[in-house]
Order: sequence, then C-alpha cells, then structure tokens
Amino acid sequence: MNLHEGAGLLHRLTSYVPEREWDVPVDDPRVRHDLVPNDPDTLPPPMKTYPDGLEVLALPRELPDPGVSATAVLAGVASPALPLDAAQLGRVLFLGAGVVRTGERNGRRTLYRAAGSAGARFPLEVYVSARGVTGVPDAVYWYDAARHALVRIAPAAAGTVSTLIVTGVPWRTGWRYAERGWRHLYWDAGTLLAQLSAAAESAGLAPRLRSLFPDAVVRTLVGADGVHEYPLALLSLGAGEPAIEPRGAAVPGELPEVELPLCTAAQRSGERDTVGDPWPDAPALSEVPPSPSLDEAIRRRGSQRRMDRSRTLPPELLSWPLEAALRGVQVPHWVAVHGVDGVTPGLYRWPDLAQPKRAAELRDELLYVCLDQGLAAEAAYVVIAATPLAGLDDRGYRDAQLAAGLVEGRLHLAAYALGAGATGMTFLDSAVPDLLGEPDDLAALLFTCVGVPEYRSRPGGRPGAPVEIRPVTPRLGDS
Repeated sequence: MNLHEGAGLLHRLTSYVPEREWDVPVDDPRVRHDLVPNDPDTLPPPMKTYPDGLEVLALPRELPDPGVSATAVLAGVASPALPLDAAQLGRVLFLGAGVVRTGERNGRRTLYRAAGSAGARFPLEVYVSARGVTGVPDAVYWYDAARHALVRIAPAAAGTVSTLIVTGVPWRTGWRYAERGWRHLYWDAGTLLAQLSAAAESAGLAPRLRSLFPDAVVRTLVGADGVHEYPLALLSLGAGEPAIEPRGAAVPGELPEVELPLCTAAQRSGERDTVGDPWPDAPALSEVPPSPSLDEAIRRRGSQRRMDRSRTLPPELLSWPLEAALRGVQVPHWVAVHGVDGVTPGLYRWPDLAQPKRAAELRDELLYVCLDQGLAAEAAYVVIAATPLAGLDDRGYRDAQLAAGLVEGRLHLAAYALGAGATGMTFLDSAVPDLLGEPDDLAALLFTCVGVPEYRSRPGGRPGAPVEIRPVTPRLGDS
C-alpha cells in the first residue's frame, strides 16, 4: 500500500504515536489545523435535513418480531422467509439505525441509535431503494430515524432487488476525531451492517452485503456530493440485481459544508465503476447456545462504559462469540485474555485459543496501548483486528476497516445475547505491532473489549419512544 497518497497517506497521517496527544494533529499541511475538536459552536446536527414538502411515509411502529434467537442468527441458521412489507422493512431499519435512547451529554441532547458508534457520533445515513416492498411505493427514500419514517427523495431506481445504502458523513465524526474519523466511518458502518444484516436474516430476507460498487452512480442515486457525504456499502434484501441505477435526480438534503480534504482524497482513491459480487456466505455453526430473540438482544445492547475487572467470564463466552463474529471474515484477529476461566492469561492468535503466543498478564500493556482507557484493563478479553498493509490497495483498505467493524458489531450482539457486555476501543497505532509480536507494517484496525458489566444498561425503547438515560463516564487509567 502506498503510504504517500490516498488511503495509505490518511492511514499514516492519522496514526496515533506516543509523542503526540490523540487530539493534536500531525504537523503536516495536508491535515487541517484550524478546526477545534469538540467545539460546541461547530457541532454538526445528528442527521441530515430535507426541505418541507417532500412525501413522507410513516413506517409502522409495531415491529413484527420473528422471535428468532440472536445466537441462531449469528450462527448462520436459516430463518423462514417472511414477506418484505413496510412493517418488516421498518423493523430492519429500526434495529440498525433507529433512535432507541436519548440523554443529555455536556448540555446537549444526544440521540443514541440501535447500533453503536464511537463517541455517539453516528456519522452515517441510511437510504432505501425500494423495489416490490408491500406498502412502500417503488422509489428512493432517506430513513428519518427520529420520526421512523421514509422521506421520498428520488424516483425508483433500475434494478430488481430492494437495497439499503449506507453513507458516511465525515465531518460528523471528524468533529471529534479529525481526519482519523474517516476510519470511524467504516468501523461504524460495519457495526451498523452487522445489525441490519442480522435483522434481515432473522426474517429470511437473504441480505447480500456489497462493498464494491460504482461510487459515482450510488452518489447520484442518494444525492451525496462525495465530499460531505459518500456511500460506504450496499445491503440488498435478496439475490438479484441491486436497485442502484438512478432514473432521476435525488433531492440532496443539507449537511454542514465542512471538508476534510485528506478524507476526500482517501475516499476518491478507491473509487470504481462497476458492481462487485456480494460478500460470500459462510457455513453455519453447529452449536447454537440459548439466548433471547435478536430483537430483544439489540434492545439490550449498549456501549458498556465500565466493566468489573474482579469478575471473569466462562470459556464458552470467549470461544462462541468469536466463532460467530468471525464467521466468514478473513481479516486476522488476536485476543488478549485477562480473565476467562480456565484460559491462561496472555495473547492468542485466532483461531488457536489452546496455546498462547505469549503467556503474560497484559492488563497494564493493554491500558497503555488503548490510550489509558480503563475498559482495556477491565475487560475479560480484548479482541484485536489488524492486517498487514502489504497487498492492500485503497479499496482493500476500506474493506478491511469495514470487516473489522462488522466483527465488532457481531461481538456486541453475541456478548449481550449471552449476558456479557462489550465496547469498541481505539488505540496507539505504533504500539500494536510490538504488542502482537508482528512486523511494523501491521495496521491495527479496531479493538473490542468484552467483559462483565459493572452496571446494566436500560433496554432501548421502540420507534417513537426512546428511553431516557443518564450517560456513564468511563474510567481513565487503572482505577
């Protein structure tokens, strides 16, 4: 991978090193130095806005729960096919992008979505290119998560299969993480897609994930400008040709016009002109432990802010969630085990959990690598996604980040379904190769902490009725 242009340059210039605080930009003219992180005066709105007068289709607020266990879905067990109608489409959208909780953070109202997001930024938008959905006329829609409604923004697209389009808004996450927020777009998109896919699979809708698509065509389809918003992934509901060929102009909507040129260049460097194959299906797991339904597990799911380091997890809450989360994913993963019954503390390379690469107490080391964020030491184990940069091109780098987010999203669901807790974690890039005993060109992608919750999150609410919560502050350091 070329570290002097495109996504490679962004990776290099946004990597954390011990000589510089995480919120201090690197001394390079290609990185913006005039933006103040977390500045209340420049806080972007939590979602797009559209002009009055557009057709709005309210989705049913009673969600048709198929009753399939979360573990069965994560294991890849086929579910009976249900009709794709407005209610089922609304269920899929809500279980991924719906507003399930609200709370005050720093004097501001925060909308917490069903899928997790770093810093509760949720830098994503979801669109529906509907074809043959009962109760939803064929057209292109934006999902209004606050109203649980579809806003018609363009005429029906050519293609045979209804398709969800996930886009990223770089400034929404860049407001907190600067240009490194481009990575968060793909991490958060993977987490969202884990839940959208699981919801669709539980209804037998045969979802097909694509990360290779004609960028310019999809931008036109949803009215994204490629600077302040760009497409990240497609999820078709069924086999067939995705409905992504626009047949008319889309209403673009409004976003703050703040550009991060390094992010724009990284995104453009991986663009292509054709639709690729969907990500392949993986064999189902033979073991399916009992759990609540997927819908209940998603409502339970949160981003755990504190864990009880004095308590351990049983070994089956290490092995099964990893098997489910990594089913069909080729990105390399490691596991730092702190407190799992019968498992020697140390570092393991998946899938070998029998013999550690390094037997050692790693809590202090993980605390350092994770920028002194307490969860890295409090967790029972920490899952680490990383991949060599050699052999990756600009689009492959996107895919690796997306896959890491997908694994994290599945781990969250598996953990909450089985009674544990989980949260994603950022890291000191330069320290990861040494931690893993790997060459320096290894690119860290994402950390996920899994452990025993110190508290229980309130289950999320239903469409139009999010629950009010009081955010919990995570610990810093080994306290």
